[in-house]
Amino acid sequence: MKRKMVFLLFAVMLSLILCAPSMAANRAGAWSVTPFIGGYNFDSDEDIDDAVLYGMRMGYNFTKNWALEGVLTYADSERDENVWVPGPGTTAPVGSWVRRSNDVDMYGYKLEVLYNFLPDGMFVPFVAAGAGGRYLEWDKGGSDHDFIVDYGAGLKIFFADWIALRGDIRHVYLPQEELNNVEYGVGLSFFFGGKKEVIPEPAPAPAPAPAPVVAPVTEPDTDGDGVIDRLDQCPDTPAGVKVDAVGCPLDSDKDGVYDYLDKCPDTPIDLKVDKDGCPMKVTINLNVLFDFDKSDIKPKYHNEIKRVADYMNAYPWEKATLEGHTDSKGTDAYNEKLSQRRVDAVQKYLVEKFGISADRLKAVGYGESKPIATNDTAEGRQLNRRVQAVMETYIKK
Repeated sequence: MKRKMVFLLFAVMLSLILCAPSMAANRAGAWSVTPFIGGYNFDSDEDIDDAVLYGMRMGYNFTKNWALEGVLTYADSERDENVWVPGPGTTAPVGSWVRRSNDVDMYGYKLEVLYNFLPDGMFVPFVAAGAGGRYLEWDKGGSDHDFIVDYGAGLKIFFADWIALRGDIRHVYLPQEELNNVEYGVGLSFFFGGKKEVIPEPAPAPAPAPAPVVAPVTEPDTDGDGVIDRLDQCPDTPAGVKVDAVGCPLDSDKDGVYDYLDKCPDTPIDLKVDKDGCPMKVTINLNVLFDFDKSDIKPKYHNEIKRVADYMNAYPWEKATLEGHTDSKGTDAYNEKLSQRRVDAVQKYLVEKFGISADRLKAVGYGESKPIATNDTAEGRQLNRRVQAVMETYIKK
């Protein structure tokens, strides 16, 4: 049974590792809470059955590498023991030994120091050592209280900067009894507070050096840009265009388009540009039409909505505003509620069908206040019964 539990624990850990996104944050100043479950193996000299272990870790990161944790544990086990029967009153013969089971509750507490390796990565291995106590309480009476020291290792796998899957194993030593026990477990660590590291933005590129003053020479300068042909790497520069030291036109925003051809000279360096030097962008339109007094989405618009989902998955930093509308049939108040139901239906479809986070979608119902066609014809009213959105974003390199 215990082998099956250990296998299950490691299977859960492996599945979460394979599904985990690449995020990390073992940050200084953070508090942590880690509920866990695992196992406790007693020394064979104690003659106590191995048990399932439950526990809670509470810690504080003094730095990204060093942390201090308090640990509380509990396990419920039993021990088969020989008992001497001195007199009558039992089913065993008088003056004989009998075998009986004695339940035991184990309570543990300790304080550990952790050192985290590779604290800036998704996978953060660590070593730990500490000291504390172990208290055993027997069902048939009696108790033991022992001093313990332990050491071991573990691994934290971050899903985000506030949560990580964690596995631990410890060698637990009881100096007074010279006993060697093993403790292991897997849990989820939750982090609070601490300072996130701010990555400084790169310094702006230095301004290009001014073209050197070239003393009059007898060597030719065919394109008349001030750089002689022997040194000119762009010998066909148009007249009047400013050039650098090697005779090539300036490209101030470093987008690969010379300034004299660049229609968008201040393009941020992380954006792709077209042949005119202007940022390239992607635009997508959503237009879903509804039947009269209906808010259910017709199957023919499912692919239209999927295009929006694909767009938002491709550009996860973008948010969208969905607008719901009606024709002029009915009261203003009723149409406003109907338009909200329509836009809520599209938002729900994006969230439930494609996993788009709801906080990236704003749904607003405008009723009949924003028609795009006349409400005097059936065709016009059909065009007005709609949910639409227009989204665009610049393409990054």
